[in-house]
Amino acid sequence: MQGDPGRGRGEAAVSDLIKRLVLLLIAATVALLLVDLARPAWTAPIREASATVFAPIQQALRGWGQDDLDDARAQRDRLSVEVQQLRAQLEAEQRAGEIVVPPSAQDHVLIRARVVASSPQTSPVGSRSITIDAGSRDGVQHDRTVLNAEGLVGRVLSTSRTSSRALLLGDPGVVVGVRFGSEAALGSVSATAPPGLPERAGGALTLTGIGNAPITVGDQVRTLGSPDNAPFVADITVGTVIAVDPDAGQLGATAVVEPAVDVDTLDAVVVLAQRESP
Repeated sequence: MQGDPGRGRGEAAVSDLIKRLVLLLIAATVALLLVDLARPAWTAPIREASATVFAPIQQALRGWGQDDLDDARAQRDRLSVEVQQLRAQLEAEQRAGEIVVPPSAQDHVLIRARVVASSPQTSPVGSRSITIDAGSRDGVQHDRTVLNAEGLVGRVLSTSRTSSRALLLGDPGVVVGVRFGSEAALGSVSATAPPGLPERAGGALTLTGIGNAPITVGDQVRTLGSPDNAPFVADITVGTVIAVDPDAGQLGATAVVEPAVDVDTLDAVVVLAQRESP
């Protein structure tokens, strides 16, 4: 089939008209530029009128666009922070949910809680402690084990109806009976360095062996357990031996223990409460 000759001529005429209009606009623009260069006074009224009409519109559009962009960026930053907080909270709760309760605590109740306040190592009250959002109404009891998925956190010091305070592993008032090494030798862990040795740095603890059992780098240290499981149940991870102290005349061999739990980044924890008898 042949195309419509009339239609082809019409399209050509429209195309030719557009080309002419473009050339005319270019010529007019060039002419105005030449006039503006040669006789600025002639085009001043046009420039002033254009500025009067378009300047407020441009300013309003510019201001609206910048404000809108700033608001969008601020909202994006807020949402990013909220997402990070929710992700950290979810990960902490998932870790808390992965706690494997040792046989010594199978009859205990696991009370999940979140850390709502903490006192730093340099606190004027002289203790390293945390406040959790679970108290006596939730079943938290005095002098009970506090832990997370990594290991031992500390012990409950006091309770109120809606919150509790716990002393952290690494506080001078927390001394834990432990077993260590492949032979499950007996010892104790505290925050105090042996006499004649410098204070521990970076949250490190001191393992003091009982008897002649050797201490070796890499030994795993776990809780021995307290009578009636108060304050500590048995077989909770405490940390790992990372260095053995030189013999400085101490009664037993001592070593540096890296805690399994970083108490400076605590979030979700679990309290092991004694199940009440029916």
